[in-house]
Amino acid sequence: MFKIVQENREDYLAFLKKLVSINSQPGEEKNVAEFILEEFKKIDGVEAFIDGAGNVIAVIRGDGRGPNVMLNGHMDVVPPGSLDNWGEIDPFTPVVLDGELYGRGIADMKGGLGAQIYAFKAFLECVVKRGKKLPGDLTFVGVVQEEPATMFGIEYVFDHTMQDHGLKCDVVYIGEPTGTDLVIGQRGKVELVIKTYGRCAHSSAPQEGVNALEMMVPVLEDIFSHTGIELQTDALGWPTPITVTNCIVKPGGTLSVIPDECELSVDRRYAPGQALDDLLEEFELIFKRLSTRYPEFKASVEPRSFEAKSWTGYTKRVKKFHPPWEIDKDSDFVKKTVKALHGVGQTPEYRYSPAGTDGGMTCALHGIPTMMYSGPDGCWAHQPKERANVEKLVASYEGYIAILAELYGLDTAIFD
Repeated sequence: MFKIVQENREDYLAFLKKLVSINSQPGEEKNVAEFILEEFKKIDGVEAFIDGAGNVIAVIRGDGRGPNVMLNGHMDVVPPGSLDNWGEIDPFTPVVLDGELYGRGIADMKGGLGAQIYAFKAFLECVVKRGKKLPGDLTFVGVVQEEPATMFGIEYVFDHTMQDHGLKCDVVYIGEPTGTDLVIGQRGKVELVIKTYGRCAHSSAPQEGVNALEMMVPVLEDIFSHTGIELQTDALGWPTPITVTNCIVKPGGTLSVIPDECELSVDRRYAPGQALDDLLEEFELIFKRLSTRYPEFKASVEPRSFEAKSWTGYTKRVKKFHPPWEIDKDSDFVKKTVKALHGVGQTPEYRYSPAGTDGGMTCALHGIPTMMYSGPDGCWAHQPKERANVEKLVASYEGYIAILAELYGLDTAIFD
């Protein structure tokens, strides 16, 4: 183990506990953002700030030879849920029990954030403070509001922050939970809003109206039977499911009125090679077929969108959307990453993420090679009694140092 990791182990674990103790649910990341910013400002040689959306940015400028590396992670966590399911554990009072660090967000994904931050600090201490320059920029990006599945924070980074501050990026590492394995792709996810339309009538004379819920029934049948819906598999053969998560009728309630609108929320996962327009087209074809069977059938489909607002007041209309992506495991960046991890005794397996991440922005929409790596196991994400193995947390701290050293062509002896 690198000497710098050994020497900073207890400080690192204390930092992780402090991160977890800050309840930073979506839109409420101000305190954790300021805490992280203060950590970067403890050491000279880093350019650190909070951007207009509330994301934390830290940069070590390189000499232009590259590569330019981005370490990315989200600062928000999901609510803890019923405290009864946590037993004796307080979600925001982290504790180590039997070698596991417990607390909301330690797996998803403050464990990854901490490893990235401390690896970044290692380069400040062992490279920058010794008067050396990295060949390329090293940028840390801690984003807001990733959990709502909209890519809200990272989109602002690419649309505004990078241009405003002259930031460059050739490869991205996301600190989502991987159990020290290497994730090289993910399924896509979109929340579709499907509506059928009818005509109100008194419920004592339903024949005088068109019941929008009745018009939705054949749509539901097609969804659950997968009729006209292509469910592909990802590179590991995992299925890409579709399911209904909510149904609302309007006017609804206890009124004696035939509903004239019915709305479904549909969770659709999809594989690399499929695009959002393909998924929308599937339903347009279903609607066209059903309209020939039901003369009064009317329907629409679109990605769910809503107005998101950050803790800084920045607002934007966003879609509930994560496009799929993957990176070739034979690419140079992947090979160097695996080589670096092998060098510190880690044997990562290649994995794909079933859930959406900000890789949808970095890789799918901007074409930047992206990988996910950290110590916590993903099975504990969003679970009560969320936890991460302490030794794996430490291993990922060392792993990120090794990866960055390999990419920048540095001798890891500088960290001993």
